[in-house]
Amino acid sequence: AFLLVIPLFLLGCDNKNKTKTSGEVSLNSELILVGETYSVPGFSFESASVELYNPAGGNTIPDLFALPEVQNNVYSAYFDTQNNYPSFALVGEFDSSSEALDFYNNYKQVNVNNYTGLAKPVLKNQVWVFKTRNDKYAKLLILKVEAYLKDTEAFAEVTFKWVYQPNGSTVLP
Repeated sequence: AFLLVIPLFLLGCDNKNKTKTSGEVSLNSELILVGETYSVPGFSFESASVELYNPAGGNTIPDLFALPEVQNNVYSAYFDTQNNYPSFALVGEFDSSSEALDFYNNYKQVNVNNYTGLAKPVLKNQVWVFKTRNDKYAKLLILKVEAYLKDTEAFAEVTFKWVYQPNGSTVLP
């Protein structure tokens, strides 16, 4: 029995060191009071997690944020980033979830020349490419978008699937 435990332990250790390169996440615009200032949740592809970002200072700068917009009483969501250059490219928009998922699954090579500063608007069944501040790439499939008035503030939540290429190649895993 002891000999069976060793391989399982080694496999467990190996998985912890492996970078997670895909998943599904929900990201929202809710401001969170940390100390005396507010932070906003953002998503980091490198850590594969939602992290709080404090614009007033802090060491963590996530890759992207889901934010709300209101125009003529119509609520929508968009993605923003703290990158100093345009980082978003819309590569597909589809009428159905199955068409969007098929395109997303088969989109393996980033071939984008024009990036924008914001992913705006973010809508269900879109596929976006994101270029990180370290010149690494990710693709995102928008699964669900909610934008509305929450209490007295505009609120947005976006659920998306993502795949990240940590080595900087334009070929996605």
